[in-house]
Amino acid sequence: MSGDGFVRVFPEDELAAGQMRCAEILGQAVVVCRVRDSLHAVDAVCTHAYSRLDEGRLRGHRLICPLHGASFDVRNGAVLGAPATEPLRCHEARALDGHIEVRLTR
Repeated sequence: MSGDGFVRVFPEDELAAGQMRCAEILGQAVVVCRVRDSLHAVDAVCTHAYSRLDEGRLRGHRLICPLHGASFDVRNGAVLGAPATEPLRCHEARALDGHIEVRLTR
C-alpha cells in the first residue's frame, strides 16, 4: 500500500475497455471496471442476494448480477434495476505507472 492509501492490484494492460476484473484488497473483494477511458471500483458482492458481481456482465456503466439480474451503475454504485434496493459501495481507482490501483472507502 502506498502512503496515500492506494493498493496496486494488477497491470493496467490486463483490463481492456468494457472489461471487469475482481481484486482482493485487504481481505475485501472489489470489482474493477474499465468503461471507455475511465476506471471504476465497487464492492464485488451484490447487495440483494450476496452473489459475486464479477461473475455477471458489464454493459457500459451497468454491472449486472448473475443471480437475479439486479444492476448497478459502476460510476456511483446506484441501483439501476431490481431486485436490489441498496447501492454498492464505491472505491477510488486510478492508473499509475502502468498499474491499476484502488483505495478502499471505509
